[in-house]
Amino acid sequence: MDRRQFIKTAGLLPTVCLLSEYASAAKKEVADQLPRFGLITGNTGGKWLEENPRKALRTIARLGYKELEFGGSIGDMKPAELNKFLKDCGLKALAGATSMQAMHDKKQLLRDIDTCKELGQEYIVCYWPWLDGGENKTLEDWKLVAENLNRGGKICREEGLKLLYHNHDIEFRVTEGQLPFDTLVPALDPQLVNVELDLYWVRKGDQHPETCIKKYPGRFPIFHVKDMDNTAARDFAYVGEGCIDFPSIFKLNKIAGAKHFIVEHDKPADPELCIRTAAAYLSGIRF
Repeated sequence: MDRRQFIKTAGLLPTVCLLSEYASAAKKEVADQLPRFGLITGNTGGKWLEENPRKALRTIARLGYKELEFGGSIGDMKPAELNKFLKDCGLKALAGATSMQAMHDKKQLLRDIDTCKELGQEYIVCYWPWLDGGENKTLEDWKLVAENLNRGGKICREEGLKLLYHNHDIEFRVTEGQLPFDTLVPALDPQLVNVELDLYWVRKGDQHPETCIKKYPGRFPIFHVKDMDNTAARDFAYVGEGCIDFPSIFKLNKIAGAKHFIVEHDKPADPELCIRTAAAYLSGIRF
């Protein structure tokens, strides 16, 4: 290269560097969005889903939902028919249900597992840690919960499923000077059991999902995306209309290990509007 050409090339370098930095910054601005989102059907879909499940599921798919969490079946469709229908709609059965009772009863757990396997579900979720209302439990009781879940998780893994534990706010009520969540999660073998983190219930327990995520990285493959209203009662709200700061939480998705984002509302007044509102919000969210 002659001297004149070298000077020309060298003069371009600052511009090239600036353009490269600009392109990287622009790319980052549009990169942070949810890869997909889904829906738990039972409570959130309510009567709207029950009355005409085929029509409702087609609508759910058109709104942009990709994954469903449900136990057993939807409507009157048998597993083979339901699988085909969901595939035709572009929906995937992601997670099914089990119980703490099944952690004590292997036959029951295997029945729950078989139901999930019929539908091709990847996860099976235990939604409540007790055989009763869960009042007046000690930290030792919570350690036993972890033992029961680890035992069940081993069976699930052997059968090709991943066991998740779903939290409520009871895990965040101070017990013997600490949060039961901080006794439970470290005692769960991450190879056997992880957590479906319900974002609403963490806040209802006066804690922050961001704190849980940073404290236990990689333990939360599914988020239950549930919002809280801005009243003294702190009741449920349609996703995107409440006070939970979802962008701040979603910024930590990689740290959390979060791969799936499942919309939930325990008792929507208008299930269809609830589902539409959440889809519009999550389709447009950037973080």
